[in-house]
Amino acid sequence: MIDENLPTFYLRPSSDNIKHHASVLLSHYGSEAAPAYALRHPDPASPGSKNRYAVALYDSYHPDILYGEVLLIPEWTQPSLSQEEIRRNGGVPPPPQPILPSSFVIQLYNPDQQIVVQQGVSKWSATPQWVFEMPQQSFRQPSVSSIDRTQSDPIASETTPKLRFKWKKEGKLSKDYVCSLSGKNTNPDGSKKKNREPDITISMFKHLREITMYEPNLMRLDIEDPKGLEVVMLLSAIVIREVYNGNMRETFNVSDVPRRSSGEAAPRKNSYERARRQRTDVLPLQAAPQPSQPRPPLQVQTVDPRPPPTDPRSQWEIDAETARLKKEVEREERERRHAEHAERKRIKKMLEEEERRAQLKQIEIDKETERLRRRFERGKRRERKNNIPPMPARPTANLRPNLPVMNYPQGPIQRPHSANPYRPTGPYLQGQANNASSSVFFGGGSSMNHRPPTGGKVSSKPNFFGLLGHSDHSGQRLNKKQSAVF
Repeated sequence: MIDENLPTFYLRPSSDNIKHHASVLLSHYGSEAAPAYALRHPDPASPGSKNRYAVALYDSYHPDILYGEVLLIPEWTQPSLSQEEIRRNGGVPPPPQPILPSSFVIQLYNPDQQIVVQQGVSKWSATPQWVFEMPQQSFRQPSVSSIDRTQSDPIASETTPKLRFKWKKEGKLSKDYVCSLSGKNTNPDGSKKKNREPDITISMFKHLREITMYEPNLMRLDIEDPKGLEVVMLLSAIVIREVYNGNMRETFNVSDVPRRSSGEAAPRKNSYERARRQRTDVLPLQAAPQPSQPRPPLQVQTVDPRPPPTDPRSQWEIDAETARLKKEVEREERERRHAEHAERKRIKKMLEEEERRAQLKQIEIDKETERLRRRFERGKRRERKNNIPPMPARPTANLRPNLPVMNYPQGPIQRPHSANPYRPTGPYLQGQANNASSSVFFGGGSSMNHRPPTGGKVSSKPNFFGLLGHSDHSGQRLNKKQSAVF
């Protein structure tokens, strides 16, 4: 602060905690800073604020009163035709970049007038400067004449004298600016500049935060609208701070180049794969085709909330987004075809694997069937071998008569104790353990199964074939175990 008695405006954030709003506080004669103006910028999120800069100065106590505003639309660079840059930018031309404007217009209201601020460079110090002019007479003179009422306002008249002001930077490395009134030429013809009056300092912009009005020099100005001059100095200082000393992309609300990151397509691919797996896990392999259900009609948005493009940057963003969406659709189509091909390949492989397993299982079933068949046939053969039917009796006419019968000594045959007597078993062999076996095929078994009750002698037995009479030497025969077959 140069002097606390001078009127000083302070640029502070707004009390409503809105980022694009600010407050202008005024301190005079050492008083506490009180709100004097409200500074508003358009919402950066709104489509109408893209690729432009706008600021308006309102009354702090009456928000409907607008003193002045600035709208600045930059120019843009021409698109490059270099194929290398287009290839590096993904097949589209690089985006046009904003060009810092060399002038801007301040629109004042009540009375309405436009103040053009032109940027230039100082000849002596090569520092930037901004020049603007204010008319000395801004209001129409009161008159009862109807002719005077039909005349144009003094602001629009070219014959109205004007005062020339300029903002100049104090040094190349300094952040302070000084607004001064350019001196007038004392020569009547205005040919010589050496007779020009010196510049008069009007205000000072310190550290891009404080604007101090040099009140003693303001009293020397011959101007009808000092309030308009104050608004013009405030708005011009704010534009110089934000446009010419700030970040150009943030100032003009230039959106970033739309680029697809590496992690953006993964969730889509992963979700597509996950949905595909869930569908293949839940549905059977050979599911019956379901009748197609009518899809709901697509809701086409006919009204675009974004205004039509008015600058090359907006048109480039539309073209770039169209190209990006086209590539995205092509990429998704390739991924879909690849996924379908992989799914068909997986299902084919799974079917082949199931067919191979079915063949192996059928081979095992055939082997087991053959083994059981052979086992059954062996059991059948064994059963037929054990269940041989009795042979029919032979006719007696063919037998030889008077066959000699051998006599064996009486008494059982003594066998060693270690030898187990052979006990024939089977459905066709019967007899007691202490009796000798006899043939069942020739009908002589029944007479040999019982001993005579008297004398302990062995009863006479028939001969070999059981058809002839008994031998006289029956008492000397020996009981012999006969064959189970013969």
